[in-house]
This record gives sequence, C-alpha cells and structure tokens, in this order.
Amino acid sequence: MTENLYDTPTGRFLLVPQGAKLIGSYDSQVSFGQSRVLLVWTRLIMPNGRSIVLERQPGADRAGYAGLEDQVDNHWGELFKAAALSTFLAVGTELGAGSDTNSNDRAIIQALRHGASDSLNQTGQQVVRRSLNIQPTLTLRPGFPVRVIVNRDLILTPYER
Repeated sequence: MTENLYDTPTGRFLLVPQGAKLIGSYDSQVSFGQSRVLLVWTRLIMPNGRSIVLERQPGADRAGYAGLEDQVDNHWGELFKAAALSTFLAVGTELGAGSDTNSNDRAIIQALRHGASDSLNQTGQQVVRRSLNIQPTLTLRPGFPVRVIVNRDLILTPYER
C-alpha cells in the first residue's frame, strides 16, 4: 500500500497503514489479442503481522478497469517470419508443380513433384498456425499502479501497531 486507508464514514480511523502488502495471483492463460493481465488479490498483510483474507478481490487499473495493461509483445516478428516461410514454400511448390509440356517426362516424376509441393504447402500452413498459437507476453513494470476493487463488505478494525 502506498498510502494510508481510513474508514469511510468518518475518515478518522486508520484501517490499513501504508506499507501493508497485498498477496495475489494472476491468470497465465493469455489468448491472442489479449492486452491486460488479469489478477486477483487473496490476502492483505499488515506491518504488525495481522492478515486479512480478501477472497479473490479483482485487481484493476487507475480507471477501475479489470486487469492491468502495460507492455504487450504479440510476437509479430515470429508471425511475419512464419508467413514469409509459408509464402516461400508456396511459391516453390507452384514452380515445382508447373505443367510439363515435354512428352518425355514420366508420370512418376510428375507424381513426385506434386507430392512434394503438397507436403511443402502443408508444412508452411502448419508453421503459420503454430505462430498464431503463441501467447502474447504481457509485462508489468515494477511499481506499476494497481487498485483493489472490493466487491463485498469488509469489516475492519482500526489498525494497532
């Protein structure tokens, strides 16, 4: 806690002192396009050692929106590399599977060309699909401001050292 928290009715009683620590967890299952780290708070530990169970109260940003948004790495470089590789393989397969007008070409050579081109094309598509499944990396810098949204009544006694 970066500042003291006082009771709501009078504002005279210190309930949570500056320096209290919040314990929580975050959801590591990040999906493509997600930009916010979703987190919940489970405990509040006072400087005197007393602790309060928060029962998964949601974490929010300064504006009150659920989760926190700071730095997002969508791994676009990996996706573009995969798309370029897929394009390269597709162009190669088109060139390799071109029509043969020479009557001396045998059917087995054509079958091999078409089989190889299909295989390379499928490989390129799989590489792109895997790249789309890479989760974004969400990073919060140290000291990033965060809020606790209390969605139920908490009965707190005045803080005593």
